[in-house]
Amino acid sequence: MENVYDSITNIIGKTPIIRLNKIENYFNVNNEIYIKAEFLNPGGSIKDRIGKFILEKAKNEGKITEGTVIIEPTSGNTGVGLALTAINKGYKMVFTMPTKVSLEKEILLKALGAFIIRAPTEVAPDAPNSYYKVAEVVKILITKKQRFLNDEELSEIVSFVQSLVNEEKLDELQNILNEKIEDSIYAYIPNQYNNKYNPITHYETTAQELWEQFNGEIDYVFAGIGTGGTITGIAMYLKKVSNTKIIGIDPIGSIYNLVKHGMSVKEAVKHARTYLVEGIGEDIIPATVNLDLIDDIVVVNDQESFSMTRFLAKKEGILAGGSSGSVLFGTLKYLKEKNIRNKKVVLIFPDTGRNYLTKVYDDEWLLKHNLEIDDKKILEVLK
Repeated sequence: MENVYDSITNIIGKTPIIRLNKIENYFNVNNEIYIKAEFLNPGGSIKDRIGKFILEKAKNEGKITEGTVIIEPTSGNTGVGLALTAINKGYKMVFTMPTKVSLEKEILLKALGAFIIRAPTEVAPDAPNSYYKVAEVVKILITKKQRFLNDEELSEIVSFVQSLVNEEKLDELQNILNEKIEDSIYAYIPNQYNNKYNPITHYETTAQELWEQFNGEIDYVFAGIGTGGTITGIAMYLKKVSNTKIIGIDPIGSIYNLVKHGMSVKEAVKHARTYLVEGIGEDIIPATVNLDLIDDIVVVNDQESFSMTRFLAKKEGILAGGSSGSVLFGTLKYLKEKNIRNKKVVLIFPDTGRNYLTKVYDDEWLLKHNLEIDDKKILEVLK
């Protein structure tokens, strides 16, 4: 029997390549534009890859077992990727998310059996109520129990921490963070921002798939920079076997472009601000990104990202997330400004637009955030 699998996790990866013929024609692009359709992973995003790979490595290293609580700060997609493997292996799940993340992602994670804690978007990464630190708080409280927890006990901890965040009890959160605990089998934070297996996943899977799909003929790869794992892993492989140029896409408000062009992280953080596009950009430099492997970075704004995302759906029938619009806008902008012609260009489209129906694809939401809904008007600059 062909195409019959024992688990949903067995169909992660091996995503197809799609050429954007209509986009090429509309914007008069004198290059071949292809996308790696990562939104066709079973969980709807490229993060399915690292969710499976990271947890398999953790299990092999004796860090987790059936009953372990997997805790992760996520903008949603990594949570889903982890959840697919967690369900199959009998792990429990708690995910912390910034408030800007779409409601669809929260509902999706809850449908998969995860507990969710929302934390404010606008706080510093090291603030005790940031979604990074709140994940650590949950881990400490679970570990202190020194046993595996049932769902009711886990729910109580999640509700308690959410109340501390909602009531802005920063001192109490910090006091918990100050407690010294040893790592245990009861709770585990994969930490996609610091986990070496994040870029290795893409080195061993995504990059090698690309190389085989194009028979080694790729001139440019464009990808958003989130944790940096995707673009770094792809660059690690392609730089070893080819002269492929790797171009990153960064939203205005993130610090990657500033640091890449010589600004210190300390100074760059002063320029960081919130933005609406999800899944790319950071106000920290994770251990999983290597900016030296990225040849150049293109900066795009929310309006450009969302207009291109919406236009893509109408023009090509591809319902992708806002960061895919960022990548496509940034790619076309770069190719035209640099007068690049007759090249094979591959874009990484990381997730599905179904996670953003009440945001990017909703006119009222855009207008509420002072964004234009006449997409063609915005995209005229690229013609």
